[in-house]
Amino acid sequence: TPGTITTPGTTTTTTGTSPGTTSSPGTTGGTTTSPNPAPGQVFVTNSAGSGKARLFEFIAALTDQPVPGSRARAVHSSGGAAGGVVSESQGYGLLLSGALLAALPRNDPDREKLMDYTYEMFLGWRRMCELSKDSGSCQEDEGFQCGGGQFPCLPHWKFDDDLKNVIGSGAAPDGDADALAGMLFAVLSLERAESTSPWLEEVGEWAYDTCKQFYLSSTVSSSSGAHRIVKLGSCWGGWGSQGQNPSYHAPGVYRMCRDYMKSHDAKFGTSGSEGDDFASDWDRLIDTSYKMFDATQCESSGLIPNWAKVYEDGQSLRAETGFSGSGTPGAEYGAEASRAVWRVALDYLLFPGEAGEAVAFLDPVAANLETRESGGNWDESLRVDGNCLVESIHPGWSSNMFMAGPTFTSLVCPSNSVDSGRQQE
Repeated sequence: TPGTITTPGTTTTTTGTSPGTTSSPGTTGGTTTSPNPAPGQVFVTNSAGSGKARLFEFIAALTDQPVPGSRARAVHSSGGAAGGVVSESQGYGLLLSGALLAALPRNDPDREKLMDYTYEMFLGWRRMCELSKDSGSCQEDEGFQCGGGQFPCLPHWKFDDDLKNVIGSGAAPDGDADALAGMLFAVLSLERAESTSPWLEEVGEWAYDTCKQFYLSSTVSSSSGAHRIVKLGSCWGGWGSQGQNPSYHAPGVYRMCRDYMKSHDAKFGTSGSEGDDFASDWDRLIDTSYKMFDATQCESSGLIPNWAKVYEDGQSLRAETGFSGSGTPGAEYGAEASRAVWRVALDYLLFPGEAGEAVAFLDPVAANLETRESGGNWDESLRVDGNCLVESIHPGWSSNMFMAGPTFTSLVCPSNSVDSGRQQE
């Protein structure tokens, strides 16, 4: 169950799998892929120390409570297109606190403290949504789903450090999905522990409504209706020349939303069958995400590009380069692309019995890493196949943690291509 861990120049690739299906482990829409290792098997390390200690460092270094009279906690950002409070940074804060709350033993002395931090992160997120209601959210057509229909559930992507003013309009699905995961981790863990909290109902309803808003406002169907793909945000992106960012896709979070809506529709939905009605839609979205990965990923190196254009081609998807954004090269495996690895790894960790496609995606990434390390030292570059979409690797990939960390998460899933002793090493 969720929460339990036991640019110019064009290159094209194509994938062919049947639409609208959720495959059993070891298959991708009927096409044989790498077999799923024993469900729940993972590689772990304690080299990074306590996750709780790292979270408290994160909170001390990067967050504050800038709104007078409010407990709302903001996660500040810098570098690249960031600066101020962006939905990606706030989403990370909510994801980290919610996930740590789910993993924390019930008798941990810091449990109440972590519950407070999680709620404060949520209040920061909620304030961003409330500040996004006036214009430019691109969620009016589907209707605002949060706060009884008063607010869009997907906030603008950028605010000032005081959480008072909008700087960049339109929602971004990477931060939205991460925040969603954090809310769901927190709610499900408290429900499982039969814990009482004054904010459980509030966050539980906001999470349900956000799942619905995400599907309605940040995904779009193909012309045939056989596929549904995540956009670049509520206001832009989608199919073909509109552009795609493969790292925005978070199939594990979509499975969490599918299951959460099914189990909580009687409580939070417009009807007791709303979650069941959405289930096949979520499955189509998951299936399309993995078809997109198949079309963009290099089979020999496991790498995907920062940006791409993705087209429906009958029952298949095909991808090409020639699109970019946020100042990152489209045909590079860089700061954008590497995030897809941990988002797929999360799918394997949460849903090992369903995530055969996740194993197939992560396996060649681990195999690439295995050839790049010797005696504790990493090569300057990962292996690049000139016949694929990725043409270059971001410099310093192994020392820049925004790339190294996500890329190394491929190693949590047992690889069919790397000896287990070597993989643990």
